Amino acid sequence: MKELIDSLNLPKQILDKTEKLLSTLLGEGFHEIGGIFGNKMRLKRLENQIKILDKANQIMEKNGKKPHQINLKTLVPLLEKSSLEENENLQIKWANLISNIASSKEYGIEHKLVITLSNLSSEEAKILDYLQSKFNYRRDQILERSLLSHRKYNEINPNTIIFSFNDIKKQFNLTTEFANIYIDNLESLGILRNDDPDIDIEDGFSDGEIVEDKRRGMEQAVSLNLDLSTTYSKSEDYYFTPYGLYFVNQCKSI
Repeated sequence: MKELIDSLNLPKQILDKTEKLLSTLLGEGFHEIGGIFGNKMRLKRLENQIKILDKANQIMEKNGKKPHQINLKTLVPLLEKSSLEENENLQIKWANLISNIASSKEYGIEHKLVITLSNLSSEEAKILDYLQSKFNYRRDQILERSLLSHRKYNEINPNTIIFSFNDIKKQFNLTTEFANIYIDNLESLGILRNDDPDIDIEDGFSDGEIVEDKRRGMEQAVSLNLDLSTTYSKSEDYYFTPYGLYFVNQCKSI
């Protein structure tokens, strides 16, 4: 592994800091696992990994955070999958996720966060950035209005802020096909959820009559005949799930 690192011709300060961070994250297994990774990684993957870890280091240093050891169930896929990423925007998200995971309390969903990020395309990442920006803006508006109305909210339910399919499609100049593909993936990852479906009840035929029930002493009853049809259509509105909102926040700077 040392030969591969040396061949990258990166500043020694960056390499030393990266090695120190890896040592902290891996704990006692650093040399053993580092050797396994060194044998399997290609030069480009190692270069990606060092870039991302260096960015994560910078984020933690800037915010006065110190990393702690991460369990292998999270760490191995984190290092493996982040090393495959070459897109700069997604590399930044990996760096943010690493810095947040490495410097915060673990809640047991860190592995899921890693898998979710690894399944995002660069275009989907842009869509999430856009939606997160819109969410934060609308949330701040709602919270500000709550102060003026003397009904203070500390936070709001994610499903109160809705995003339109057509808005996403227009914003990113997408065809209907690819807008559906991207949003379907964000749904399958548990980041977005489709709003309640639209159900239209169309006019139909109905009639009724009053009948007498002789068995109940001529008691009157109403007999109704209804002929109605309904149309079910999937809503084109979406909102962040609680997990989705947590995920996008974990992928931004501390």
